[in-house]
Amino acid sequence: MALTEEQRERIRINRERALEVKKRKAEERAKALSVGGGGAIDDGGGVSPVGDHLKHGNGVASSAGVAKALSRPAETREKCNGIGGGVGGTLDDLEDWEVGASAHVTKEEAMRKYCLPQGTLAVCSYVEKPNPRNKGWTPMRLYERADIRRRARERFGGLEGLVEERRKRDRKRFANDMKETKDVFKRRKP
Repeated sequence: MALTEEQRERIRINRERALEVKKRKAEERAKALSVGGGGAIDDGGGVSPVGDHLKHGNGVASSAGVAKALSRPAETREKCNGIGGGVGGTLDDLEDWEVGASAHVTKEEAMRKYCLPQGTLAVCSYVEKPNPRNKGWTPMRLYERADIRRRARERFGGLEGLVEERRKRDRKRFANDMKETKDVFKRRKP
């Protein structure tokens, strides 16, 4: 079924209007960040000072605020969460797979990609979000990517050290897999 010219025109106008609204909101957020001095996104859609979005104690934030923050465009999350700042945090210093990534990282990803042990993650602040696979399971912990990146690079001596450690672990994992599966296709005597 083909669209009529009237429908195409309406689609074009709506698309332009949506892009204008998106651009205006991005400019407002950027202006709020420059005036407010940076910070984290609060539940109301504005910007709050950097620690206000966390509860006191173990560093757990409300899941509603996290959901709202995670639904924002990547450029806004990067500005709000300081991807450009800190140790190893400039955009030039990011790995290819980190560009455009979420501002938060799961425990699994923190351990696999950033090679951090559970003990280090235990002292990091996190936000809890209901588990997307099953609401009855333990809530998912999301760590700040900038903090995890900083700790990993401090631990392994910068970006090069982290990349080398990741390669070393991948080689070790591959060797273990090969060792376990070396006899899979071997003929067995009856």
